[in-house]
Amino acid sequence: MNDRLYKTWVGLAAVAAAGLGGAAVAAGAGSSSKASTSTTTTTAAKPAHTPETPLTGDVAAKAKAAAVAKVGGTAERASTENDSSTAGAAYEVHVTKSDGTHVKVILDKDYNVLAVETGHGPDGHRGHGPGGNGETELTGDVAAKAKAAAIAKVGGTADRASTENDSSNAAAKYEVHVTKADGTHVTVIEDANYNVLSVETGHGPGQHP
Repeated sequence: MNDRLYKTWVGLAAVAAAGLGGAAVAAGAGSSSKASTSTTTTTAAKPAHTPETPLTGDVAAKAKAAAVAKVGGTAERASTENDSSTAGAAYEVHVTKSDGTHVKVILDKDYNVLAVETGHGPDGHRGHGPGGNGETELTGDVAAKAKAAAIAKVGGTADRASTENDSSNAAAKYEVHVTKADGTHVTVIEDANYNVLSVETGHGPGQHP
């Protein structure tokens, strides 16, 4: 009788030990699995875009002349080029060609043309037209006279010129976006005879009032 009880006790002890061992293995496996699925994700910060600066004076004149010599038409605005994939790029000039299409001409620091990119509006953005409310870009002699009148009034460099359809002045016919010598931007509103009607501040090249 005592022998039978002893054997029963030994058997129960063995089962209990096996259960504890299995639980320990399971716990270890769970910890291992949890540790293996724990990962650390690091998001790299995007590099900041360096603002492009409108060209003025002799640099602007040379850049625009080189661009027009390459593709023809009218140079709308010129600025530094900071994000081109073209090696050696220093300047960009937005040009309205004689057929009304818009291109961006990429130049190096010596005004050599490196590339001509199509599909850019005069405001510098792909797919954008010259202005809102059906305004159209001025070209040829009309553009030249409108820009000359604007520069005579405020100085600086004329970036682009277009018809003016939504001014509060009923006589308004043209608008010219100008980058002044101090780097500020204005929009000069003119009548059909190129007389300056008003000067609006705070408008960048290619922006609509």
